[in-house]
Amino acid sequence: MDKQDIMFAIMNVEEFPTLPQIITKIIDACEDEQVTVDDLAKIISNDPSICARILKLANSAYYGYLRKVNTISKAITILGFETIKTLSISASVFDSFKKIRSNYNFNRCQFWLHSIGTATICKVICRHIHNHDVEVVFLVGLLHDIGKLFFESYYEPQFEEVMKLVTVNRCSIYDAESQVFGVTHDEVGGWLTERWKFPLDLVNPIQYHHDVKSCPEEYAQFAAMVQVADHICRIHNIGSGGDNLIPQIDPAALEILGLTMQDVDDISNKVTDEKENIFTFMAIMD
Repeated sequence: MDKQDIMFAIMNVEEFPTLPQIITKIIDACEDEQVTVDDLAKIISNDPSICARILKLANSAYYGYLRKVNTISKAITILGFETIKTLSISASVFDSFKKIRSNYNFNRCQFWLHSIGTATICKVICRHIHNHDVEVVFLVGLLHDIGKLFFESYYEPQFEEVMKLVTVNRCSIYDAESQVFGVTHDEVGGWLTERWKFPLDLVNPIQYHHDVKSCPEEYAQFAAMVQVADHICRIHNIGSGGDNLIPQIDPAALEILGLTMQDVDDISNKVTDEKENIFTFMAIMD
């Protein structure tokens, strides 16, 4: 299969997944300093699915708010604009692929659990290194493997071959993708999020999370956090990334983050405390 054919398909074929226009409106509103809570609430109120998930999150143990939250405006006040943007994008991507028949060799529930686990661990790393872009890196972690879901949804026979190689050769899904498609999920994820017109601070880290040295410098920390979080998530067996291997961390990722392997172990030890949050977010998305 030709890499250029896949890139052309993602950028041009109409039936490939698109996100509703409301997501662009929510992203723009959340990034506009002039937009008020009520302005954002009016936009969100046009999408019942997003509304329901926002209220679920605001009323969950994840935030521990003591009084019942029953309006979108109140939920926005509690959660903040960045969390609203993260949840809205997450819900929309989740729903876009939920409509597509799943490949029986690929467990989507375990895929999303791994994605949410990686995203949550990204937050832990972000706080550890005192980076304040917590919601951005959460979203990058959540969508880092979206290219796998694209392969599974739209190239079923070829993806069957990928999964067969993973099982028979006990290789990584990354290596199997390269062999079958001539391109891997990270690059495809970059193309897909570019088509969705996502900001570059999401597109670039997704595209380069396996190759942090090639990531533009201003986004390299995000890509490096995802790589480390993916490693930790697999150690804890949270969901599945499609194979049973634990990828090694590129020393360049540690250097970019200013971490040692001892730091990675320390971060890993905090993951048990985050598992309830991981399953809470999974329940909200489902």
